[in-house]
Amino acid sequence: MELRHLRYFVAVADYGGISHAAERLHIAQPAVSRQIRDLEGELGFDLLSREGRRVVLTDAGRAFADRARSILHEVDEAADAARRIAQGEAGTLRIGLLESASWAGHTPRALNRFKRQNPNIRLDIRPMSSVDQIDALLAGELDAAFVYRQDNIVEDALAVHRLRQDDIVLAASTDLVFERDGPLSLEDIDGLPIVAFPRAAAPAYHDRLFGALRDIGFDTQVVQEAMDETTILSLVSAGVGCAFVNSANMQRPPRRVQFRQVDGLSVPIEFLFLTRRAPSGLTQRLCDAVLVLDA
Repeated sequence: MELRHLRYFVAVADYGGISHAAERLHIAQPAVSRQIRDLEGELGFDLLSREGRRVVLTDAGRAFADRARSILHEVDEAADAARRIAQGEAGTLRIGLLESASWAGHTPRALNRFKRQNPNIRLDIRPMSSVDQIDALLAGELDAAFVYRQDNIVEDALAVHRLRQDDIVLAASTDLVFERDGPLSLEDIDGLPIVAFPRAAAPAYHDRLFGALRDIGFDTQVVQEAMDETTILSLVSAGVGCAFVNSANMQRPPRRVQFRQVDGLSVPIEFLFLTRRAPSGLTQRLCDAVLVLDA
């Protein structure tokens, strides 16, 4: 049984006969008759009752016509939905982002612009670390990602768009009073207990950060580890220790946390927008919304 069998039969049922159906379908009447006979042969019972030159639906034919209309309607809806997705007019986008980097800047602006232009597209937002986002993107589990550069980026497989460059700052409890305003010296921070993330969370960034601290002569004494900067800043606020964090956190400073630059300490961090090399129509629309912000 094929869809054309259903379409021909429903046309006969809706237009009151084979000749009228053939006229509406713009095909020869014998072709319609043959398709109906083939359908009845496959089903094993009559759908039409032939009364001279007239045909009427049998009881089975009426029941079959009702279900066939529903099937054809669902097929048409499925085809329309698929077409809209293929053309980037509907569907769902799976987007990874970093919580600390999404409070201001490219991420919220791009998502706002995209949603205003594409109100029928659903955004499936997934907060994840940069390393996990990149792995998920390569595995086909994400369509796009807002990340900081990491060693697991595969340039041949991913399209990499540089959005901005952030740096690091010292985060300290507001209970900690420094003797000077402005950037701090090594002497100002010497001996401070540090809250940090484990190397496994972001090996490349971890090595760059701790290498830069060694270069200025800072002896890092880690008193607590946490997997993400939101948790790290909570611990800083609680007075557990200080932390060297992304300057993007200054866009939404937690209560009881101050941010200070440190003389001679810089670890530039590239903030990137990633997609696969051959993005879908939906992903390309998001890419256009992101990149127009730099135009």
